[in-house]
Amino acid sequence: MNFAINLQQLFMEVRPMFKLRYYLRYIVLAGLVFSFTAAGLLAQTPGYDVLRMMRQRDGNFDKPAYENCLPKPQVEELFVPMPEETLPAPAQILPTPEPVLPTPEKATQPPVKTVTTTSKPEAAPNVDKLLKMLPAESLFAVRVNNFEYTLGQLDQFLAGASPVPMGISMLARTQLAGVLGSPQLNSINMGGSFAMFGLAPNSTSNEPAAFPNIVIAALIPVTDYQQFISDNPNVSTPDENGISKIAAQGIPPMLAAPAGNFALVTSEGNYSNLLATAKSISNPEAAGLATTLDADQTKQATTEPIWAHGNVQLAAKIFGHIVFAKIDEIKKQLQSMPPQMTGQDPKNFSTIMNIYARIFEKLFKETNSLSITLNPKPDVLYITETISAVPGTDIADMLSAPAAPNKQNKLLGYLENNAMMNLAARIDTPLFTKLNTAGLDMLTAFGTENANLENTAKLKKLMADTTNALGSSIACSMSINPQTKPPFIVKYIVEIKDEKIFNQLIDDYFNLSGEFVNSMYKSMGMQADFTFKRAADTYKGVSIDSAKLLIKVTDPNSPQAQMINAMYGDGFDYRWAMVDGLCVCAVGGDMDAAVRKLIDLAKAGGPKQLASEIQAALTLLPNAEKADFMGTFNYLRLFKMVFAIMPIPMPQVDLPTKSNINFAASAANGTLSINIALPKEHLMEIVSVFQMMQQQKMQMQQQMMEQKMQMQQQPATPPNP
Repeated sequence: MNFAINLQQLFMEVRPMFKLRYYLRYIVLAGLVFSFTAAGLLAQTPGYDVLRMMRQRDGNFDKPAYENCLPKPQVEELFVPMPEETLPAPAQILPTPEPVLPTPEKATQPPVKTVTTTSKPEAAPNVDKLLKMLPAESLFAVRVNNFEYTLGQLDQFLAGASPVPMGISMLARTQLAGVLGSPQLNSINMGGSFAMFGLAPNSTSNEPAAFPNIVIAALIPVTDYQQFISDNPNVSTPDENGISKIAAQGIPPMLAAPAGNFALVTSEGNYSNLLATAKSISNPEAAGLATTLDADQTKQATTEPIWAHGNVQLAAKIFGHIVFAKIDEIKKQLQSMPPQMTGQDPKNFSTIMNIYARIFEKLFKETNSLSITLNPKPDVLYITETISAVPGTDIADMLSAPAAPNKQNKLLGYLENNAMMNLAARIDTPLFTKLNTAGLDMLTAFGTENANLENTAKLKKLMADTTNALGSSIACSMSINPQTKPPFIVKYIVEIKDEKIFNQLIDDYFNLSGEFVNSMYKSMGMQADFTFKRAADTYKGVSIDSAKLLIKVTDPNSPQAQMINAMYGDGFDYRWAMVDGLCVCAVGGDMDAAVRKLIDLAKAGGPKQLASEIQAALTLLPNAEKADFMGTFNYLRLFKMVFAIMPIPMPQVDLPTKSNINFAASAANGTLSINIALPKEHLMEIVSVFQMMQQQKMQMQQQMMEQKMQMQQQPATPPNP
């Protein structure tokens, strides 16, 4: 947000723009990694049992499918998926194919996508058959290209990091064998492209508890559909509609129908849906999912190893009422809790939950689609997320700013090693102004009853004027120190066009914002006192200004009050100065030493070289320095801060870490593209720490049990006569 909303938000302006998206990225990422390991834990033993029982039942003692995996090739280059027209000749089990590699040059890392601005997305002229077969009305679609090879690459990435001995490829074969009733996976093209999709019900209910029945189906590549049926004794002869029944193992029966070089498979209860979908797929005039994608989305779907796509507009129509009903339920539960438990006036929860409802309503109405791609390499997992807005909406307008000059951010040198988070961004004045306005409207909702509309309008103008006074770049680095209060320090460096104008705008803000800030915090059950002092200190001829934010919770004994005291201590301090066209600022921790160091760097013309962790990020994400924003995030360093502010004792764990999650993003033409690189090293660091925490927890439980047993074994003390 704007650099002068208040000096609490003034030096954290980019948070409304990036914070929600940023943390969602890693929530999704953590979910993916967790799903890999959890699926293995759940299926490891049952998977072997399924295959063993099926082979014994059928009297077939041939070599099982999961033992036919050839060693995965150690290939670093990007691949091109195998065209469906060049499928291998029929065979019992197809070995892992080595993907076709690009010959002009070697590509070891996918470059950060540059989003170009066009008047209208262009459809791809040539779309492969599988993408045409996926229904246009799909709620979601997932596609895995070069199935065997891609899962082998995932195995290599997770090797040594996952606690599960069974690899993803073996797990996939086990589950697939169970679904298809064939341990040998006869006539299945394991080197082809697999797809799964979900279809929404024809009618939906607005009842809060009415969860819709989503029809889920899969397109499984086969070498010969007739042979797929005849070679598998667990697949019945097709009925008059061409549909066969599969006697799956461990799950309800499945249904299968032919679809070109694929078997269309779904659960037994979806007969009519399967019949309709099979007919639709066989119709060459039917509109497939390819007709809803632009050229960039089509390229991702056909060339990236793993691609997932979600129709947000359709999801909002189906699930929107459930989300809003759940928000209302949570609001009522919070309002029913006594204030001494929450430290809040119950009516405040209504305001807070209403804001969440407004956020979801905005996202549901104005987000068109979300797609995610995964590209695993032996040492890094590349993730790309693409968010497309509904044309003509506010979100589309925010993501459709004119393309900024393709120049490197001049402040990257200020980003630091050992930071929990580094962030560098190019300042897009129109976009920042729109975000400022939206953010202020949201904050105003906290204090609607006491809001001064005239002051709010003046604040919006101040925010716009301040954004216009900024230069082209901003950089931020946040580091953790559990020994200080607050247990972190944040450093900001921002380019300023005119220092005199910028300083005047800060003065104007402090003269205007007191009532707004106090009203906002009061609505959240807190009291705020914000003080501001010009020329509080001087260093090497540079004037240093200061500010302090004091926050007190109405109930000092509440968990909220304990958390805030652990985080802020006796206040939240700011120091900043203007040096050679830069505003340098330090917040929290040892801010006096930090702002002096920033002044020295600015007076020397800036750091002479990039920090090694930033260099590593740019190696993993080429061209990230030219993205709209880029940075690093360290999951374990975040844990240090969480442990420091928790009101309950937490196990003390050493958190050694040298690697980071790296990200970069650009926006244009109503689309936000976010590129993430998760190094295997950082994943292994995270897994190692969780294992240590689990061991400590078990040791504590063991000690408690031993103490309890000792107390039970001690003889009772006889009463005094």
